[in-house]
Amino acid sequence: MKAGRGNAENEFIGVDVGGHDGKRIVYQQPKMLGFSCMTTNHKNLLRLYVSRETISGEENAELSKGQIHYLRNVMRLEKGGTLRAFNGRNGEWLAEVTEISKKKAIVTFLEKIREQSTSSDIEILASPVKKEAFDFMVEKATELGAARFRPVICEHTVIHRANEERLKALSIEASEQCERLDLMEITPLESLLNALTNAWPSGRKLIFCIERAEAPPILRALEAHTKAPLSILIGPEGGFSDAEVRAISAMPFVIPVSLGPRILKAETALIASLACIQALRDRSP
Repeated sequence: MKAGRGNAENEFIGVDVGGHDGKRIVYQQPKMLGFSCMTTNHKNLLRLYVSRETISGEENAELSKGQIHYLRNVMRLEKGGTLRAFNGRNGEWLAEVTEISKKKAIVTFLEKIREQSTSSDIEILASPVKKEAFDFMVEKATELGAARFRPVICEHTVIHRANEERLKALSIEASEQCERLDLMEITPLESLLNALTNAWPSGRKLIFCIERAEAPPILRALEAHTKAPLSILIGPEGGFSDAEVRAISAMPFVIPVSLGPRILKAETALIASLACIQALRDRSP
């Protein structure tokens, strides 16, 4: 059972769909017979991001138009139904729908069911590529636990735009799906030169995923840096220019790495590098 996707260009919503044959099935939430009857089955409840600074017990939150449509028309959720809610800061909460109509829906937070946790300190620097591929990169970076996603313009970048708000909505949808408690930060589009030269944090290493060059395999290159804050640089569809390769490789915080003998798409390189880092950190003492 997993969360599905909403329309990221309009509203982000939580989803819970499934089916043995892959078809979309709507799950009706059982009405509460008492508070205790839901506490043993939280994992089967739909999960919803609530745009709210803080969450505490017995407080209320009003949902967005997209979330109202989803709860009423997709999930057929009625007053008294329950769901899981999170805001990226205060853990995950069991919540009850205390009011729902065409124009308004309110949930009341009942009980904290998961304490807040944070993802890794990994950030992604990625050149914008075609819309579907870049959306996919944001989604997978969220699922694999990246803390920050920074779109950067390189010399061979073709797409010189990134809709920050839409990417944030996509990332929130992915967080709802993968049961992540915090939110991945999406930063405004900037030049690669600015990103690398403007007060680079002390101690942070940049993993430079480079093709057609002599560089150690990523697992070997990172063995001595599993505990350091890491950034991953993913280039554009046309690759890095020779001047960029020389300039970036000369920076003291950069670790050039190879992801194998083949030329990878940007989205494949992102997944491969994040998976390698996670595997190294999982096995390190």
